[in-house]
Order: sequence, then C-alpha cells, then structure tokens
Amino acid sequence: MSEKMEEMRSFFDKRADTYESHMRENVHGSRMYYEAVAHLIPDTGCVKILDLGCGTGLELDEIFKVNSQATVTGIDLSENMLEVLKRKHFDKLDRLTLIRGSYFEIDFPADSFDIAISVQSMHHFNRNQKLLLYTKILNCLVTEGFYIEADYVVETKLEERKSRESYEKSKDLSNAPDGFYHFDLPFCIDSQEKILKESGFHRVEHHSRFGNTSIFVAHKNSASL
Repeated sequence: MSEKMEEMRSFFDKRADTYESHMRENVHGSRMYYEAVAHLIPDTGCVKILDLGCGTGLELDEIFKVNSQATVTGIDLSENMLEVLKRKHFDKLDRLTLIRGSYFEIDFPADSFDIAISVQSMHHFNRNQKLLLYTKILNCLVTEGFYIEADYVVETKLEERKSRESYEKSKDLSNAPDGFYHFDLPFCIDSQEKILKESGFHRVEHHSRFGNTSIFVAHKNSASL
C-alpha cells in the first residue's frame, strides 16, 4: 500500500509537542548523530550557522554545548516547532534568527555563513529539488565553508528506486503536486554523494552512519575541517 500524502507544515505542526520524544526514543542512533553533527562545528568563535529545517532545535541543543557563541539562522515550515525551539533557548534569542517558511523560497545571502546544516529534513525531496537547493547552499557559504547533512539514507539503489516508485503511486492517488508533502524519498549513499558534487561542492565525505542515518560533509572548497 502507498503512504497517504500529508501536507508538510500540517504534519509537523500536529506533532511539535511529541517530536523530540519520538526522535530520541524511536529513531535508532538519533542521540549519536545529533552529537556527531555538533562535534563537526568549531568549538570556538562566533561561527555563523544556517540550519535548514531546524524544527525544535535538537541539533542546536548539542551545538550550543560545543560552541555557546555560535549564531544561528534557522528556517522551518512549522510555527509550532519553532515555538518549542524558542522556549528551550529563550536565553539565546539574541543569537537566533528564526524564519518560518520554505528554505526553497527564502533567499540566502551570498557568502554569509560559515556552516550550513540540515538534520532529517532532505529525504522528503526529489533530485531536482535537492539540486536547486544544494546550489543555493553552496553560494551562501564563505570560501572555506561547508555543509553538514544528517539524513535518512538507504543502502542500495534498488531501495532508492522502490521509494521513488511508491512516491509516484501515492502522488497519483492523492493528486498531490511535487513539493511539500510528508513522504520519505531517501537516496542511497552513492546517489547522495553524487548530487552534492554535481551541485558544485569541491569535496564530499560520507562521514559516518548511525542506523539508517548518514552524515555527509560537503566542502565549498578544498579546506579540511
């Protein structure tokens, strides 16, 4: 059976109060990959971070432990998720710029961020959408900047193809357009590396894997972490 297509903003608004407990208790490896993302952030200085699909800020909980001086621009579709984030980090609102909206539609200033991150957000989108977005991310990073993605990634191209076929069937049944619907459309590791490179990133590393979540680090230029 195909999954029911549910509008993305509505899906996360409804689940804002239970999202964190779900991620911590039901998603294998989540505690480890949030910590792993945080430890890729430099631990000193006023690092400027763009967080795409920041949600309730689970990754920021860990990042602020590593670098309490980081400044973050967070973008998310769900107002309810952002409200949870604000309540948790009320003491850091002077370093948080939170924007409710689609990161596909919002402009990112060129050469403005040291690091861009996304955690469990990109597996809802198809190849063309990702290609456009990754190009935007690349352009908003400083010369030595890099992008960290921690996301649901399958092992094989066969699994990737089956997810795509299921998506197309669900879309046809519900007459839903491509875009902001909550549906898992994961890439395999190889496809994810290839599209990041095609977007223009100089070097892409498959950094680590926790359960079915992989962390990728994509460098704008050749600098090492």
